[in-house]
Amino acid sequence: MDKAEKDKVQDATADCDDEGCPDLSTGGCDGLAIQAHQDLFSRETGDVDFRAVSWQGAAILITKFQIGLGALSLPSTFHVLGFFPGILCFVILAVITTFAGYMCGNARQYYPQLHSIGDAAELLSGKGARELVGAIYYIYLALVAGAGMLTTSVALNALSDHGACTMVFVGVTCVGTFLIGTGFRSLEKVSWLSWIGVAGIIFAIWITAIACLTQNRPAAAPSTGPVELDIRVFPKATFAQAMSAVSNQLFALGSSGTFFSVSAEMEKPELFTRSLLCGQGFIVLTNIVISSIIYGKIGQFLASPALGSAGPLIKKISYGVAFPGLVVTAVLWSHIAAKYWFVRILRGTRHLQSNTVTHWCVWSGSMSMTVIFAFVIVGVVPFFDDFLSLVGALVNPVFTNILPGFMLLYFLAKHPTKVAEGTQYEDTEQSSVAWLRKGFKSYRKGWKDTVALAIACFMILSGALIIIGGTYATILTIQESYKEGDVSRTFSCADNS
Repeated sequence: MDKAEKDKVQDATADCDDEGCPDLSTGGCDGLAIQAHQDLFSRETGDVDFRAVSWQGAAILITKFQIGLGALSLPSTFHVLGFFPGILCFVILAVITTFAGYMCGNARQYYPQLHSIGDAAELLSGKGARELVGAIYYIYLALVAGAGMLTTSVALNALSDHGACTMVFVGVTCVGTFLIGTGFRSLEKVSWLSWIGVAGIIFAIWITAIACLTQNRPAAAPSTGPVELDIRVFPKATFAQAMSAVSNQLFALGSSGTFFSVSAEMEKPELFTRSLLCGQGFIVLTNIVISSIIYGKIGQFLASPALGSAGPLIKKISYGVAFPGLVVTAVLWSHIAAKYWFVRILRGTRHLQSNTVTHWCVWSGSMSMTVIFAFVIVGVVPFFDDFLSLVGALVNPVFTNILPGFMLLYFLAKHPTKVAEGTQYEDTEQSSVAWLRKGFKSYRKGWKDTVALAIACFMILSGALIIIGGTYATILTIQESYKEGDVSRTFSCADNS
């Protein structure tokens, strides 16, 4: 290392310790070392342009990641938590996940090598953390893709009056997901599909909501006698029930970890905040309005699946309208999951953006592995909905609360500067203990850093609480399902509509 490089590192770490730093070229001062980084995707070379997503395209991708049939499951959380506490909790979680999305999407302006939350974990704690978090992240993405395939099978069952075995419908969806997803290697192409997907889901849930408003009696209520909606302004729930509802609300907003990938393929990643606010704002407002309308009209009689809340005829109409959106959900989540391994395997090689045999083999292999894994999990796990809730309770807070909280601590410790587009930069690496210590001492630098430190601590602690409480509540639900005999067989052909 020459003198200029040493001076650069010493300037960046001048506040390391009062007693000074040893030889920086050997990684002294709590393991400091210099490592060069550059952007993952090149805009000048390669056959495939992975940097073509407009800010509008990014906004619709964020919207599609966040919107789903969960918009109609939120009224049940209002019933558990109470109407006003339920809305307040949802708004708080929306603020947390929006901040987490801001951290994840804008981190690449400082560290352009980031493509997934696994890369962020490596930045914070080394390669071991990358492997652990990356594996969990992939499993989570594949499971949500599987949930999209399963929900598509629900739609096919509803439209055909259970015209075939449910697993046949899941298999058909898997094949369609593979064929469509493999053909679109960049998110820019998938963003065009997302416009269709978002429109389908939004129209479907509004059809259901409006139909519920026009009915004299909820479709799921008893056909005769008085109807007690049991509208709850304040909660009447146990701790386990409340934590289960909170976990469900977080799951409806829990795709913040995918925003690394969205930002990585944006034409102008500096506009990510605009995309985030447009997409997230639309989702939060839509969820609150629809959930309030439906809960106020049908109360405790929310049907499951959600689009059946207005009766058989409206269910068929709603699922028919939502069908393209459900397919796009499966394609989008499968695409992000496959892209994780695709980038991991080909990062730094010419095959990443070139139409080589290796490129296509790795991409198609990643897609096929993802859809097969999703199909097997959907068929093998006899309580898939509860299993997904368990995964969501264990994993979602890590991506939406805990890791973004630690990222904020990392930024408080390092105070990085933005990197010019397409340039390489050098980063002074520190051990986790070193930057954590500096991050927790950042309150000494002024009130802004003190507020940021408080936010980071709140995100980490709230995430830990949701993990513990949500996991406990979901395990109790699974136990209750076994006791009542509600657990289905593996690879069941039963009608799930």
